[in-house]
Amino acid sequence: MRNMRPDSIQEAVRASITAAGGLEAASNDLGLSVTTLSRASGTDDDRPGGLGVNYLHTLGRVVPASAASIAQHFARLHGGVYVPPFKDGPMSSNINTLTREFSDVLNAYTKAHSEESENPNDFTPAEARTTAREAIELAQHALAFASALEEKFK
Repeated sequence: MRNMRPDSIQEAVRASITAAGGLEAASNDLGLSVTTLSRASGTDDDRPGGLGVNYLHTLGRVVPASAASIAQHFARLHGGVYVPPFKDGPMSSNINTLTREFSDVLNAYTKAHSEESENPNDFTPAEARTTAREAIELAQHALAFASALEEKFK
């Protein structure tokens, strides 16, 4: 495997292929040779135009987990983040869970801006990482709750 530039589309495509089970599995799913798929996902100047969006779409439909790295890549380009919803069980995220998760976000924020923080006026890198992780967990639970509700009116 060749080194990929962080946050590049090639890195996202490589992660997508890995999530699909590797080059051989993805080539079987897409009907492409391993060589063609490997060249299309590489960083060489003479690669044949990359792996087309239609192929990425097909791979995501065949192996949904392979779509996550592509979604993450384009979300970052737009300045956002991709947060996949939890899919564990019916109404996995009820209002009690949402309240607890929101409380975790507030707790992380409060600690970061308290006198015990190294920088009470802003987030330290560790505090930002912790608070972001808590916010993402809240978003995942909120999306799962919304998804479960949507199933009830469809």
